[in-house]
Amino acid sequence: MYKGQRKRYVRIGKHGWLLGLLGFNGLQYFKTHDPAMLFYFSFFSFFSFYFNGKLAAEMPDERYYMNAQKARSITMWVPAACLFIIGMGSMFAFGTREFMIIVSAAGWAATFLTYSITFYYLDKYC
Repeated sequence: MYKGQRKRYVRIGKHGWLLGLLGFNGLQYFKTHDPAMLFYFSFFSFFSFYFNGKLAAEMPDERYYMNAQKARSITMWVPAACLFIIGMGSMFAFGTREFMIIVSAAGWAATFLTYSITFYYLDKYC
C-alpha cells in the first residue's frame, strides 16, 4: 500500500456517499414512465461509502478481516434473494420489465448497503 493511498480512500469515503442522492432521480419514473429511470435507484448504493469512510481510518488487524468475512457471508443472501425474486417473478403476471429493473436496482443497492452496515456494526459493537 502506498503512503497516500489510504488518505485518498478516506477522502472519497467521506464525501462519496453524496452520490447516493442521485438515487432520488429514479422517482422521475412516476412522471415520465420511462423504465430507464428506474436504474437511478442503483445510486443508493453510494450511501455505503458513509460507513466505509468511517472504517477506513482504522488500521486493519485480524479482527477486522474476520468481521469483513462475516459481513460478506451475511450479505451473500441479499443478491441470492433478489435473483430468486426475479426468476420467480418472470413466471407470473407481475413479472413486468419495470418489476425486473426495480428489483435489480434495489438488489444492487441493498447488497452494498447491507455489507457496509453489517461490517460497521460488527467492527464497532462486536
